[in-house]
Amino acid sequence: MRRVSTELRPSILDDLGILPTLSWFFREFEAACGGIVVEKAFNVAEHEVPVPLKITLYRILQEATNNIVKHAGADRVRVRLERVDEVLHLLIEDNGCGFDPDSIEYVEGQGRGLGLLSMTERASFSGGTYHLASIPGQGTRIEVSWPCGQFSG
Repeated sequence: MRRVSTELRPSILDDLGILPTLSWFFREFEAACGGIVVEKAFNVAEHEVPVPLKITLYRILQEATNNIVKHAGADRVRVRLERVDEVLHLLIEDNGCGFDPDSIEYVEGQGRGLGLLSMTERASFSGGTYHLASIPGQGTRIEVSWPCGQFSG
């Protein structure tokens, strides 16, 4: 139960912040999934990531990497987090098998499409926009952006 709890909201997130949490997460991810290399570019300072978005970012990345392991067959994942002006951008891209996004439907009780739905809802509920692009044989790209002005004072 402790492991499940830690995976949902690691204490390092509250103790050290999102950037150390992501570094830890991807170290663990690469160790567990030896054949997948993660290219990380975090071009943002800790204080530039609004506190309410930290757990959202973590959970979206967690779901995306879970999907990559389960479905993509990728050996390379690129993750970029940056803030440009007042917008926080997250990019998750893999070189896996890709898929036709129009062919994925959420089916109640089967869990099919639930991860994609979860990421979409997390982005939307936190004030962000979510975009997924995937082509069979060419990998998948997920982009999420949040206007940070909504989190000011």
